[in-house]
Order: sequence, then C-alpha cells, then structure tokens
Amino acid sequence: MKDEEILRQQAIELHLKGTAIVDITDKLGKSRQWVHKWLNRYKSGDDKWYLSLSNAPKKPVMAVSEDIENAVISIRKKLNDQKYAQKGALNILYEFERLNIKPPSISTINRIIHRNGLIDRGTKREAKKKSIQITSRMSSRWILWALSTSKVAADIISLILLRLSLIMREFTPYQIRLQKV
Repeated sequence: MKDEEILRQQAIELHLKGTAIVDITDKLGKSRQWVHKWLNRYKSGDDKWYLSLSNAPKKPVMAVSEDIENAVISIRKKLNDQKYAQKGALNILYEFERLNIKPPSISTINRIIHRNGLIDRGTKREAKKKSIQITSRMSSRWILWALSTSKVAADIISLILLRLSLIMREFTPYQIRLQKV
C-alpha cells in the first residue's frame, strides 16, 4: 500500500477510536478538510474508499464526432484516388464546404489524418524533384533543369533566364541555356 493510503486509513481508525479531528490533523500533519474528505468517503460505504479517484474527465470534451472523422477519412481517400488532386487538410476543408457540412478546423483535420495513418511520406521528395533546379556547370555556364514542358512553365523559365542574365551581367543570355532532363 502507498503511504498516502495508509495515512487515510489511520485517520479513520483514530476517528473511530474517538480522537478529535484537530488531534488527528496534528498527529498526521494533514488539514481538517483532508480528514473530513476521507471521513465522508469512508461513510459512503465503498470497500475501497481509501483509494484515489481518477481526475480524468469521463468523456473527452473536445472529441471529434465519429461522423466527422469518418467524413474526413472518406474525403481524403477519395482525393487520393484522383490522379492530380490536392489532398491536404485545406482541400478537405474546401470539400466539406462544397458539401455544405460544417467543417472542423484545419488542425483537427491534420490530427485525424495523422491518427489514421493517411499521410504520404514521399510528397516532399516528389515536390523537390518537380521543382526547377538551377545548378552550376563550371564557372561560365548556368543550366536550368525543368521537368515540366508546358507553355506556362516555358514562360516562367524564360523569365527566370532573363532575371539571371540581369543578375549575372558577366554572362550573356546565350551562355545561359535550357536543358531537358
């Protein structure tokens, strides 16, 4: 038994022998309220009155309902099945609004996604592969690698090349060239 539980039982034994509450508090080094608390627990008739009760809430206050959690999971899986869909918490929030359902917060959606193991680990790596990388080849030549061949990407690349030629005045636009991987 723990020391605290032994003290509680001693306090009740002393009270049953007729010892005054003040004398019990002095002898055990506890407050008057403490003695009355355990005296009331003893009088309740419970066999394990001397054990501490849990202070944890009986029901989580801010728990997300099962319906909302299932909706987040199903929307995430539906977005995963689409080829080029954005599937983050913000897009799940937009999907809730599109369905006229009151959405949970973005942080709640992220917690649900993490809790249910719906996080893709490779997304950051894939984003780095698709991004435009500028690398130096020798000191006189800059090469721009781009995996995208769309018209918009070509326009962006030409603007970047123009900026590079302005920043690096010692290089001419002819020395800066575009290569496909």
